Amino acid sequence: MARAAEPGPTLSFAAGVPITLEDLIRERVTLEWEDRADQAAAAGRPLVHYPYDAARHGLRTLEDAIALALDGFHRNAFFVTVDDRQVTALDAPITLTPATMITFIRLVPLVSG
Repeated sequence: MARAAEPGPTLSFAAGVPITLEDLIRERVTLEWEDRADQAAAAGRPLVHYPYDAARHGLRTLEDAIALALDGFHRNAFFVTVDDRQVTALDAPITLTPATMITFIRLVPLVSG
């Protein structure tokens, strides 16, 4: 059963100025990294693991976390929708407005029996 959507961080980009999906992922990871840097155990499920358990996952820097998230996108570990349309390429242009709804959907493997 799917979990209900959880509100995430508010991203700050200029309205109407095109960005790429890669820019969007970088900003999301940066905000999560900064938000969780002071927390020993964060609630929710980030796209990648952050400072509180970084050693277990080989993450030493923010750039490591960004690289892991971008790799996760390539491996289909998560996908992104913008206004209910899936964005499939990191270099895809996205024009944001104050009403734009961005959804990151993390996929998890099913356990077969």
